[in-house]
Parts: sequence; structure tokens; C-alpha cells
Amino acid sequence: QHCDLPWMAGAVLFGGVLGPVLLMLGLTNTPASTASLLLNTESVLTALVAWIVFRENVDVRIFLGMLAIVAGGVILSLSQAPSAGLPWGAFAIVGACACWAIDNNLTRAVSGGDPVQIAAIKGGVAGAINIAIALALGQRFPDALRVVSAGTIGLIGYGISLVAFVLALRHLGAARTGAYFSTAPFVGAALSLLILSESPEIGFWIA
Repeated sequence: QHCDLPWMAGAVLFGGVLGPVLLMLGLTNTPASTASLLLNTESVLTALVAWIVFRENVDVRIFLGMLAIVAGGVILSLSQAPSAGLPWGAFAIVGACACWAIDNNLTRAVSGGDPVQIAAIKGGVAGAINIAIALALGQRFPDALRVVSAGTIGLIGYGISLVAFVLALRHLGAARTGAYFSTAPFVGAALSLLILSESPEIGFWIA
């Protein structure tokens, strides 16, 4: 519907373009295990936007959980700080989370529609824009194997995940959906330790 276009456009811009770009920038300077846990800030920011802007109810348990996530994020950011300067990689990842928090709340406004159609529009438009940005920056188009691999990861990690997320938004609201969604980074952190054999510092385990 035409009334949904501004919501979808904003969701695509923040969630499909700005968020992924910031995440890629952050990952170049941050270990995958740390980045996975920093992604928990998305649920905090989602709940804050839902609470402050859209007036959703946030109960005490969600609020206390948000405080714990913020504390963990601060510890992780400090542990990634270089000897001189600021942890820009961590800041970029938190910036990506802020973009996705806005995206989550904008998507909630259209969550009554077909979730598959919503995921297809967001993924298709955002993907085309990101490919155009990469080509404009001089990046070469990858070979077929990389395209298939990236497509498979995108189907599982973004397509199917987004359909389930939209359905959750419809029935739970943005704040509660974000709270449940915050379990995902812990799985990502565990996989990074197993697959990439990373050796995180003490700050990771405290967080």
C-alpha cells in the first residue's frame, strides 16, 4: 500500500544499506567473537526507540536486561581500544545496531503485511544498492562460487530470519522481539570460537 512506502523506504535505508556498511567497517577492526556480542546492543536500542518514540511498554525485566547488555558492550569496547585512540571498529558496530534498531521499529509499522513480500522487498532493494555501492568503489564482481556461498548465507541469515522476525514483530512488538532476538549474538560468538579458533581476552568472558 502507498501509505507503507515511507516506512519501507526508511527500513531499507537504515537496515539494508547503512547498517551493513557500518558492520563491514567494524568487522575489519574487531574480532568476530567480540563483534557478535556487541550486536546485542541492537536489542537495547530497539527497545529504547520503541519505548521513547512509539510508546511501547517496557517492563522491569527488559529494562534490567538492557542495562546488563549495555555494561557488556562497554566492557567489550574498552577491551578493543587501541593503545592510542578510540575503538572505531566497536563504534561502527554499535552504529550498525542503531541503524537496525530504527529499521526494526519502522518494519513493525508494516508487519501486518505479507512477511515474505516484506523480506523480498527489503532484501532485493538493499542488495541492489549495496552492489552498486561496491562497484562504484571499484570492487570487482566475485566469482560464481562466492556468489552462491554469499547467497546461501543471505537466504538463511537474512531472508528466513527476517520473515520470522517480521512475524514476531506482528505478535510481540518491537521491544520484546528485540529482547528475544538478543540471544542470537551468543550463538554467533560461540561459533566464532569454534570455527575461527579465536582466543578472546578476559573482557569477552566478563561481558
